[in-house]
Amino acid sequence: MEGKMFLFLLGWVMLGSWLIHFLVIYLIDSQRKIYSVEDIVSGIVFITIAVPIYNTGVHLYHKFREERS
Repeated sequence: MEGKMFLFLLGWVMLGSWLIHFLVIYLIDSQRKIYSVEDIVSGIVFITIAVPIYNTGVHLYHKFREERS
C-alpha cells in the first residue's frame, strides 16, 4: 500500500474509532459519570474537524513532494 493511501486510511479509521468510542460511552454511561453530554459533543466536533485537517495536510505534503521530484 502506498504511503499516502495508508495515511488517508489511518485518518478515516481514527474518525470512525473515535465516533464509535463516543457513541458507546454515551449509550453505556446513562448517569453521565464518565463524560457529560457537552464533553461528548465537543469531542465529536473536534474529531470531525481534526480528521479533515489531517487529511488535507497529508494531501498537501504529498502534492508538494511530488512536484519537487
